[in-house]
Amino acid sequence: MKQKEKVFVVVNPQAGGGRSRILWPRAAQELKKKLGAFDFEESTAIGHAQCLAADAAKAGYSLVIAYGGDGTVHEAANGLMEADADSRPALGIVCVGTGADFVRTLNIPSGLSEQVRIAAGTKSRRIDLGRARYTGLSGGVESRYFINIASAGLGAEVVRRTPRFRSFLGRKPAYLAATLDAYLHWKPQRVTIATEHGTSSAVAWPDKPLIVAVANGRFFGGGMPIAPGADPSDGYFDLVAIGPFPAYQVPLALTLLYSKQIHRLKQVRHDRVRRVELASEGRVDLDIDGEPIGSLPAVFEILPSALEVKAPA
Repeated sequence: MKQKEKVFVVVNPQAGGGRSRILWPRAAQELKKKLGAFDFEESTAIGHAQCLAADAAKAGYSLVIAYGGDGTVHEAANGLMEADADSRPALGIVCVGTGADFVRTLNIPSGLSEQVRIAAGTKSRRIDLGRARYTGLSGGVESRYFINIASAGLGAEVVRRTPRFRSFLGRKPAYLAATLDAYLHWKPQRVTIATEHGTSSAVAWPDKPLIVAVANGRFFGGGMPIAPGADPSDGYFDLVAIGPFPAYQVPLALTLLYSKQIHRLKQVRHDRVRRVELASEGRVDLDIDGEPIGSLPAVFEILPSALEVKAPA
């Protein structure tokens, strides 16, 4: 990387249960070796990372590195999207949070040194982003971009329940425990799925799905490959809907999910779409990039090649 490029690092010291704060001195030292001088600031509240990234774009930085978890990456991407396309900085990712889902899709290794090397390197790719309009927590219509996956139904419930298990379980066991807990308390709601093909598309969507995932990336929930064939550079979402199944099939479903064979279940439907609308009769919660943000109804649109991201070719 050329020394003349201006680099700003958005630091979330709370990511990974404080792990990011512990690792920051080492990460900063390695970034300095790769980049020379750079600027940084710590985020202090929800939404602050987005403001920092937006301000960095306006200040003329050419590279903004999100140092934190998936939520930090999500906020940084939203902040960069506030800039005009011709002046939008590239996004680097050093993911030290608990989920680390989108970096898996980009084939970015989990080691800190390797992530720093890639974030500070010359290789990059342009990726799509999703844009969601949905019912916010306050009841009004809101809009956000997402870099990885938007999930309605059981997935949002899992996100909401996971923190209560994480205090005494590791990352993956916490997600599994939250998944089982959410399933046992789940009350199915009728969901209408409409794509650019229309509600009468060739895909027979489940009437009361457990999960509807609008996927730009492949993984959610701390490594669950819900959309193993998704490509964040192809101009399409992978739309995955999992219909209801009896309790005795839960172990099989989880096994198939982690082995990237979830589509073998007859209750799973899949399509590749550029736009999708979801509506429900009762309340169905929604999460975006692992953050609970509201509920249906919602509309999702793909924005092809919206963002340059530092990643292996």
